[in-house]
Amino acid sequence: MSLRYTTKYLAGAAAMLALGASMAIAQTQPKSTKRIPISKEAPGEVVTRVDTVTVYRTDTLRLSRVDTVKMQGATVYHTDTVQMAAPVRPIRLPGGLYFGLGGGVSAPNGALYNPNSAGPSAQAQLGWQGAKNLLGLRADVNYAKPGEDSRWSSFQADPEILNFSADAKLNLPLFNHIFGQQHRFNLYGIGGYTHTMYKNLPIRVDGLNADGSIIVATGENKWTHFNGWNAGGGASLGWGSTELFLETRVLAFHPDNTPQARQMPFVLGINFY
Repeated sequence: MSLRYTTKYLAGAAAMLALGASMAIAQTQPKSTKRIPISKEAPGEVVTRVDTVTVYRTDTLRLSRVDTVKMQGATVYHTDTVQMAAPVRPIRLPGGLYFGLGGGVSAPNGALYNPNSAGPSAQAQLGWQGAKNLLGLRADVNYAKPGEDSRWSSFQADPEILNFSADAKLNLPLFNHIFGQQHRFNLYGIGGYTHTMYKNLPIRVDGLNADGSIIVATGENKWTHFNGWNAGGGASLGWGSTELFLETRVLAFHPDNTPQARQMPFVLGINFY
């Protein structure tokens, strides 16, 4: 090996030794923990230190939550849709002053039974009764034309009877709405004073003939007057200001020399309030 290369190797080894020695010294040299005070180096001179710190942090947060809610005394609100119905017209019950007409058939009874038969009848009335009043008043006139009985036709001469009555009328509060709220059904009783006038009316008189047959007096062609009474009842069905009625009564009078004379008119009619 030549001297040139030997010298080069020796120089390199020496340099490496020197570098290693300096590093070892640097690592073993003690460090001071004493804080170095900073003060004014000269009057009017301020030493300012600015530290800039930048922190980067990324947090990932995952939450899982289950809530259980128990409600006591909760208030619940509902929204309802209300459709207004058409206004209902008030129900007008019949009541107060009224008048009416009727017609039917009149059947003879008592002293009128044998010499007469049933015939047509007509009636007109005027009265007052409140819709919910039990008691009312009524005045009426009834006309009857008895029919001929074939056995006693020779005693007849176109008879006519007129009855004028002043009555009390008692409504019975039973089954008022049996036909619904729009209608008012009534049962009633009626009775009072009756004045009867007739002409050409054959009447059975007291006593018997010698052969046991009844005695009949021929009717006179003039109006004869008697006081008497009437009693009966009926049913009515009213709506608005109108009322239909069906009734029957006994109209009675008692001549001096005869049994009691009675009529029984069956009348269907209408009243207007």
